[in-house]
Amino acid sequence: MPTSATSTSNERRRRREGGFTLIEIGLVLLIIATIVALVVPRFRDQSRAELQAQTRKLAATFRFLQEEAILNGRVYRINFDLDQQRYFVTEADVTDDAASFTHSSGILARDVTLPSTVQIADVDTPETGGKLYQGVALAHFFPDGFVEPMAVHLQNGQEFYTLYVANGLTGRAHVAAGYIDLGASS
Repeated sequence: MPTSATSTSNERRRRREGGFTLIEIGLVLLIIATIVALVVPRFRDQSRAELQAQTRKLAATFRFLQEEAILNGRVYRINFDLDQQRYFVTEADVTDDAASFTHSSGILARDVTLPSTVQIADVDTPETGGKLYQGVALAHFFPDGFVEPMAVHLQNGQEFYTLYVANGLTGRAHVAAGYIDLGASS
């Protein structure tokens, strides 16, 4: 039974309509692989970006508290609650002999709870207590501009960022990638 050229081309069309060729499947896989290669690193960087943002936010709080202490003639204190992974500000009047600290008002009134991707690994206050991994650690800001030398280590499970005040007289807060141990640099 002879077949004509038209019937052969019709059979080819029917086979082609039923599925994809190897080249088409390969192109789709190549497109998917390219998209995944571009998107996945951004998800990893998001955790790092959150760690950097929280460290910078804490550094801005340090700078603000130092300025507020000087301007208002009050002692401010950041309370790091390591068990709850949060921090908040309290203040005391310099003229008060008992120096009873009360929860701060205004812009500093709210507690800051860290997102679940960022944790306070430890707070190091070499002059007053050393490293604390749990409980409450304190950082004081005095009206003369003095800030207790300290380091706050934040982590995201993969890497560390350090907020540190190396020189209490200047009170300048620095941010650095990695784990900086103030005790080792002394």
